[in-house]
Amino acid sequence: MPALLHEPVSPELVLVSPPDAAERARLELPDYEREFGEWLARTRAAFEAAHGAQNAKRHRIERGTVLFTAVMALNSIAALLLVVVGAR
Repeated sequence: MPALLHEPVSPELVLVSPPDAAERARLELPDYEREFGEWLARTRAAFEAAHGAQNAKRHRIERGTVLFTAVMALNSIAALLLVVVGAR
């Protein structure tokens, strides 16, 4: 029976194998839950990093928008004051 564990075993063959051979074959399987957990952690970290970079860019754009709006408002007020002072 030791040769059975060193050769590729089909799932159907494991179903009809003696219980001890089937258990040993199951122990040889990779730990898919651990691999999935590692993949999930890497994926979440990548998405959080991308989201953080996107938020930083958004804040730069918002700061620029506020500055532009303030300068344009002051420009409008200055023009209005010149018209009022010039009309006197």
